[in-house]
Amino acid sequence: MGTTAALLVAVLAFAAPVSALAADAPPVATLTVSGEGTVEVTPDIVTVTIGVTSRAKTAGAALEANSGSMDAVIKSIRAAGIADKDIGTSGLSVEPLYEQPPTRDDGSQAPAKLIGYEVTNQLRIVIRDLAASGALLDKVVGAGANQVNGIAFDLADRQKPSDAALQAAIAEARRKAGLMAGAAGVRLVRILSVTTGETGGPYPLAAAPMKAMARAVPVMPGQQQISVTATLTYEIAPN
Repeated sequence: MGTTAALLVAVLAFAAPVSALAADAPPVATLTVSGEGTVEVTPDIVTVTIGVTSRAKTAGAALEANSGSMDAVIKSIRAAGIADKDIGTSGLSVEPLYEQPPTRDDGSQAPAKLIGYEVTNQLRIVIRDLAASGALLDKVVGAGANQVNGIAFDLADRQKPSDAALQAAIAEARRKAGLMAGAAGVRLVRILSVTTGETGGPYPLAAAPMKAMARAVPVMPGQQQISVTATLTYEIAPN
């Protein structure tokens, strides 16, 4: 028998009983617990989606009117100190408008008549000075914006409160694990796995006409909660 073959036989002979022992080993006893950590924060930025809707008999005329109004809106936003990085187009649509003729006496109806076009252009803007948000909404309304699709409050930096919530969640899970292990008469050996998940923010408000939003100033962000859940799985053993 060659040297390589002899070594292979020796390895297989050694591995066989080890595999048998592993197959016969009892499953590891585990304890799984979950904890939640919550941190309350005050939002410091607001994201608003505003729009300009224009109608005309031709698509070209509607686009031209819309572009003029949107240019004025963008100028008012920039004049309020909003940086270009915080201004972005979020939607542009051109749709035909039809007029449905009345139903005839015999119940039939003539085909719908094309009467014009509607152009909608939307901007998503991030306002980093909440105290100035109400005045900004007034300005964009005066410049020609006639709709808002949502307003959402958020944090410029979520890392610190998120980390704090994560630490609290893990601490709560560990506390529960110790309590449950003591009550069950077992001891915690080691942590086998950790899974986490975050919830909370940004919180959008319902869509409303832009003029209604302007009357609602000052904009009040209130408080938000950043919540993190942590699930720990422990190996346990009898005391």
